[in-house]
Amino acid sequence: MTRRCDDIDRYFDGELEGDARAAFEGHLVECARCQQALHVLMQLQVATGPEAAPAAPVISLTARKRRGWWAAVPLLAAAAALALYLRGPGGEPELGHVPEGMSQEPDVLSLTLMPTRGVEARLSFAPADVHRDYAVLRAGGPVAGEPIPLSELSRLEQAGELRGLAAAHALRGELAQAQAVLLRLGPSPDRDSDLAALALMQGQAEPALALADAALAAAPEHLQARWNRALALRELGLPRLAADALEQLAAADTPAWGAEARAQAAALRSSPAARERLFADVQAAGAALVERGEPIAEATIAAAPSLVRLYFYDAVRAAPTPARLLALAPLAERLDRLAGGHVLGDMLQKTAKSPFARRGPLAEAYAELALGRGGDGADLAARAQAAGQTDIALGALVHAGLARADLARFTKLAESTGDPWLRMLAAQERAAAQVDAGDYAAAEATLTAARALCGPGLGYRCARLELAHAELLALMHRLTEAAAPLDAGALRVTQDQHWGAETTFLQLRAELARLRGAFGLARAITGETLLRLPGAAAARCRAERHARDVLAGLAIVALDVAGARRELQAASDCELPPSLPRLFVQADLARMSGDRRDIDAALAGLQALRAAGLRPGEAALAAHIEGRARIAGEPEVGRALLREAIAAARELPRSDPHALKTISFSYASLVLDAAARGDHAAALGLLAEEVGAPAPTSCALGLVVDHERSYSVALGQAGLALGSLVTRTAPVAADEALVPADAIAAVRACPEVAVFARPPLAGRPGLLPPEIAWSYRVGHQSSGTLPNKHAPSDIRLVVADAAAPAGLGLPRLSPWTGASDAATRLLTGSEATPARVLEALPTAGEIEFHVHGLVDLGVSDASFLALTPEADGRHALTAGQLRGVALPARPVVILGACHAGQVAPYLHQAWSLPVAFLEAGAQVVIASPAPVEDREAGPFFDAVRARIRGGASPAVAVRDERILRGGAGWAAHVLVFE
Repeated sequence: MTRRCDDIDRYFDGELEGDARAAFEGHLVECARCQQALHVLMQLQVATGPEAAPAAPVISLTARKRRGWWAAVPLLAAAAALALYLRGPGGEPELGHVPEGMSQEPDVLSLTLMPTRGVEARLSFAPADVHRDYAVLRAGGPVAGEPIPLSELSRLEQAGELRGLAAAHALRGELAQAQAVLLRLGPSPDRDSDLAALALMQGQAEPALALADAALAAAPEHLQARWNRALALRELGLPRLAADALEQLAAADTPAWGAEARAQAAALRSSPAARERLFADVQAAGAALVERGEPIAEATIAAAPSLVRLYFYDAVRAAPTPARLLALAPLAERLDRLAGGHVLGDMLQKTAKSPFARRGPLAEAYAELALGRGGDGADLAARAQAAGQTDIALGALVHAGLARADLARFTKLAESTGDPWLRMLAAQERAAAQVDAGDYAAAEATLTAARALCGPGLGYRCARLELAHAELLALMHRLTEAAAPLDAGALRVTQDQHWGAETTFLQLRAELARLRGAFGLARAITGETLLRLPGAAAARCRAERHARDVLAGLAIVALDVAGARRELQAASDCELPPSLPRLFVQADLARMSGDRRDIDAALAGLQALRAAGLRPGEAALAAHIEGRARIAGEPEVGRALLREAIAAARELPRSDPHALKTISFSYASLVLDAAARGDHAAALGLLAEEVGAPAPTSCALGLVVDHERSYSVALGQAGLALGSLVTRTAPVAADEALVPADAIAAVRACPEVAVFARPPLAGRPGLLPPEIAWSYRVGHQSSGTLPNKHAPSDIRLVVADAAAPAGLGLPRLSPWTGASDAATRLLTGSEATPARVLEALPTAGEIEFHVHGLVDLGVSDASFLALTPEADGRHALTAGQLRGVALPARPVVILGACHAGQVAPYLHQAWSLPVAFLEAGAQVVIASPAPVEDREAGPFFDAVRARIRGGASPAVAVRDERILRGGAGWAAHVLVFE
């Protein structure tokens, strides 16, 4: 959204620099007019002799903060339309129609390359893939591109050698041009591998992994894709998986590339192996300290201070004599010096005054318990408490797993020490008890307050708090917020050499990736955990079972039934009841296979899990799983269980993380059951019931995808339901047409169509042709925060001309010039901050945003609006910030921002800015999941608003304005949410 077309000549001539250059490059990606102008200039350059003309502009996307072109389908579609190298109208074919095959002319294929390379990623174009040593300067900033002559690019273009042209641009550092050329090619392993290389060059490892995986799915032996995938794994912090990939590649590649692959693999294995050895050394030294009082070497203390502190506490409690106790004084002094203060020294002096005639036997029993040699922790805690040895009592409760059994006593003991380490431990146990009780808000407050105690030398205990906090946020599906404590804790345990805890953090990273739909990343992270299983048999079994359960679930998502079964069979039960995710997989296997043994396995697992005890939300989810498993073979029983699960979930507080999933997944099963028996009207009624709407009698469309099942149902003007239930062989593609032609025909004559689409389909553009008026019905019957009273308001709130942070690299938007009156409240410039906007929202009857919209998973799991920063730098208005906001005026909301309608890729919930506004009380939200044209957006949305004020429904208003403007372009993606 910008007006920068006048800068095209200065940009081409290399006269734009810094922020002006970055802003124009952002504009270029989305402006067809500038793309065509740049094409003309480049053609003139080629025609008049490229060596005499200015160098083509080098576009660097690395400084841009917005999500890359690969990160969302709307962005990919916009980038695919980029045509920087179209041939002119002189009778030659357009570039997009040139055959993709490689020309065999040697002079066309040649590239003038430097003796060494500054880019690690590999390109599929053979002349660009010649091995050269990797060599870069030890200096900051992007790597300089290679000076490949423009004449060589011209020959490649004239010969129609698109991969070569893209490779040349990439090596020159012209990444946007390389991207544009590649996106004009048809899908192929070569193209995906080269796009992965570009992503790596821009520091985007996650999309690079997804692109390399796509290439290898079609061509498993593709050398460049295998190399690029290994680099992506390395950058994602998965060194052992990357090393395995490189070693396997080395055996198949050329000698030179193979030698580099082996050298990289060896380097990747070195650091994790050293940390694993050091962790084992610390464990052995810690055990010797506890058992015999043997001093720990200074080098070990320096390398892993907080891990040593963990053993120090056990050594104090296990010391049977004053001499053994006081021998710990140098270690106490060393650890106190690291953390600041003298809490450990004071503890030693106080403990040394204990009557060791009573304490000694208790200490000896504690040592056996701490070293894992058995003992009754509860009995020891009681005896120690009776003897006044409170530190031993506290430690015994921890080792016996009984801290929460008497939480008040445990907390009192910990708080009485004044030791931040023990106070943090007590807070962690208190938060866990609050989670067990379903009080997630209290648990979050407890953990947040306890993290303020973190300081030097306390890394392990701080990391455990951060892990608990991240787990809680993930449980509540606040994925973006979970990333910060997860990353902080993972860094702590890596720096403090706690190898075992590293794996725990990796497991949670995989879960976050799975929950946000990054299934390839989740699979890779889980694969890394399988390469670092702990040595202890019980811990090893639990870790492997967890990994196999995750991989089985990912196989189900990929519709790989055999793979899911293999993963489940590869893991032992570890003499523990199965997990809920494992039971989900078994229920899906039961449905997909129809094998009674799968159903029996799911039911037996549910029985074992229920016997172990479940929280209310987990019990509701278990009822869903049972209904899901039974409904195909015992439909009446299955339906009753699913209804029971929905009813139980609706009784739970909104904060319960299992409630919404139970309701959502149960409705999906009920809808598809109705579809399977041909009751399409009932299926559509269930879709409406889920969002709290009455069952439609005409002009409606329903869409559901659940793993291998895809269903559509259309209701025309006459009220006749037309349904289609198909079995899929592959997951839904981003650009897949989901509405059959006969369903479109059935609703074409409708004045407007209500669309009930279940996650993850709700929010997809282009479901129906542009000449049909339609809107999404979204939300959830039990999830809204609608205000009790409707308080009409004439206030029109307009947020425009926000000064987004310069670091985002966003172009300045056109000044807002819309009409205003006495009822219009403008928040512009310095006033357009998130806090001011949130304060103004509740009083407005109409709300409009004319700002930048962005997609960045580091900020929000859905899109967000970029506003003027607060004093502390916060600039984003996210869907999460709208939780708890009430809009009593039931406003019409217009989000005139790019990507504002984009929905988070969740399987259980349509979560987005529009949904958040609807849950807050809005009657309708108008937004686009795609880019929005700045100059046209204001007039378009003004006209839509005028039509709605004149009595038109929002869907009809948007349709009519869309048709008035030709029915295509950016306006074709504007959606209505009700």
